[in-house]
Amino acid sequence: MKQMIFAAVVVIAGAVWTASTARLVRIAALGRPADLNETWTARLWSLLKFFFGQRKVMEERRSWHHLAIYWGFLIVSIASVDMILSGLFGDQNDLRIVFGQPIYGYIYAAIELAYIPVLAAVVWALFRRLVIKPAFVPASLDAILILSAITLLSLTHYGYHTWHMAAVAEVEPGAMISAFLGEALGLWSPTSGPELDVHVDPVQAHFAAEAHWWTHMLLLLGFLNYLPYSKHLHVMGAGPNILLRHQGQRGAMPKLALFDGDPSDESAEPLFDNWGVGRIDQFDWKSLIDNYACTECARCTTYCPAFATRKPLSPMHLIHDLKDEMKARGPALLALKDAGAPLERDPEDTSEEPADVARLRHHLDAMPPMVGGRIKDETLWACTTCGACQEVCPVFIEHPLKILQMRSHIVLNDETGRTPGDAVRVIGNITEGQGNPWNLPASDRMRWAEGLDVPRLADHPDAEYLFFVGCAGAYDDEAKKTARALVRVLQAAGVDFAVLGDDERCTGDTVRRLGDEMNFQLMAQAQVDLLKEHKVRKIITSCPHCLHTIKNEYPQFGGSFEVVHHAQLVSHLLAQGKLQVDQPLAARVGYHDSCYLGRWNGVYDAPREVLSRVSAKPSNVTEFGRNREHGFCCGAGGGRMWLEEEPEKRVNIDRAQEIVESGVERVAVGCPFCKTMIADGIKHLGQDDRIAVADLAQIVADSLPPATSERP
Repeated sequence: MKQMIFAAVVVIAGAVWTASTARLVRIAALGRPADLNETWTARLWSLLKFFFGQRKVMEERRSWHHLAIYWGFLIVSIASVDMILSGLFGDQNDLRIVFGQPIYGYIYAAIELAYIPVLAAVVWALFRRLVIKPAFVPASLDAILILSAITLLSLTHYGYHTWHMAAVAEVEPGAMISAFLGEALGLWSPTSGPELDVHVDPVQAHFAAEAHWWTHMLLLLGFLNYLPYSKHLHVMGAGPNILLRHQGQRGAMPKLALFDGDPSDESAEPLFDNWGVGRIDQFDWKSLIDNYACTECARCTTYCPAFATRKPLSPMHLIHDLKDEMKARGPALLALKDAGAPLERDPEDTSEEPADVARLRHHLDAMPPMVGGRIKDETLWACTTCGACQEVCPVFIEHPLKILQMRSHIVLNDETGRTPGDAVRVIGNITEGQGNPWNLPASDRMRWAEGLDVPRLADHPDAEYLFFVGCAGAYDDEAKKTARALVRVLQAAGVDFAVLGDDERCTGDTVRRLGDEMNFQLMAQAQVDLLKEHKVRKIITSCPHCLHTIKNEYPQFGGSFEVVHHAQLVSHLLAQGKLQVDQPLAARVGYHDSCYLGRWNGVYDAPREVLSRVSAKPSNVTEFGRNREHGFCCGAGGGRMWLEEEPEKRVNIDRAQEIVESGVERVAVGCPFCKTMIADGIKHLGQDDRIAVADLAQIVADSLPPATSERP
């Protein structure tokens, strides 16, 4: 009878869980196709390393108690399978028939021991929530229910095995902790063999064992069915998200199909439903699975420079809001799909729809919009696209991409003036003005090189490298110093290079990050065509934003080039002995990691190798507290270089404060935006007379022999 009742319970619980899971999968499948190119070998290795191995969780010391819960649960899940088998087929048809008695004993010994760290970790988690109360770790009802369920599962495991041994008067193989508990509670006395001298009524012991067994099973099946509706949905979503994650180039925005045909062709029809992401179904399905995988650990928010400077952006809450949006709109969108209706009507389609479809559309239209409603505009504009959130996420959620796609929706569909005025101005300067953010004359693009013998590609078409100067190097007074210094370094090393001169235009990074995908695509295609016309193969940039766009996003427009940042090339030249250090840097220097050079493109060592080679002694080179993968943003990325903000909320001041406290005399940078922002932050703190900010190219140029060293 027990087996029949339990089988019915398992079937019902399994059916409910399957239905709940299928609904979640179908909602995620509403998303657009995802471009996943990695091999299954790479994916399976990623799953082993980051899901089962918990490599990203191990990077954060304060999260180590989750390792005990996770790995412990992997082991104790075997015990749950064993108890389910015994419930369905009888006590003698559990895992013993699979592994045999000796191995079964070892397995159960491991299970008994695994429950101890699980219990300890749960107690610590409860203590944190109820006593320590750290930010973003609330003692919510959901969290208390989950932790209480884990606690009861652990206790009922020991309770079942303890009372079962009392009922059969015999020690179970491997049940060492349960055996100790039974003796400590006075339920029996051990004998010289496996038999026990039981001190309680075997019938009562049997009923106690059954009570613990049923409590354990009902808790387990209830826990399983509660997961799809709780914050612990990540237990189900994390594995698939890690398995299916993008493992290629990070930070590259996918190309939107804005038109049915060539966007430069005036006859091309716009694809009205593809202008940015304004609804959940306009994300790709992989992006929607991201939302299921969020563990709400708050690492992303903790490392976010926007949140650290009191802006209205918490990456964790952004993902939570998107998950809520899926819960709210998903069922109605599924109903539309099941009715055979498009998820979004063509604005020009005025035909009458069936009544049930019309009701569904009315229901959806009555909800607040996702962008501008649940997701506030100011939340999206606060992001610097630094990637710190994505870097620390243990389940590889791509927060910045979601933000940029929703920004594109605002800009491309802006009929109500929602795009910030500063963004409109700088986009206009680049796309309709003089082709640069400052709207300075295009004819002045080569004035930075006055007095230098800088060849142009038109005159030197066979140059090995194109030095792509960029808008900052051409127009910004401080960045001009970097460009001039880099020219002297390249000439001193005998590098064969040339520049585009007046033909060079903005790469479009700012335009794309500020959401104007249409104009970016036109700019990118024109730039790629120009580079191909000049037969460019290798490119040097002094701006990580130019590097990232040309190297990682221009291939979307048929432009594949070998692109290096000047720190990489200069490091190579120093290592090869093609540059001679004559005046080593004596000052104590620290390197500020550019987000687009470091986190997005993985260049961490080359800048540090440059500083080590030109410094008077290695000890002169120091690290700031937040560095490399966890380097703190300067605040300029994602187009925020051009957006005004309140002084007390500026990211660059937060970073500058850390630099001032480090005691350095010089800050080395590899990005013109970083140079401006860090210098402004240090000046704001009144420390500009003590701490100088210089690009790596300037520092190297200053170290060269006098014949080649002209101080900028």
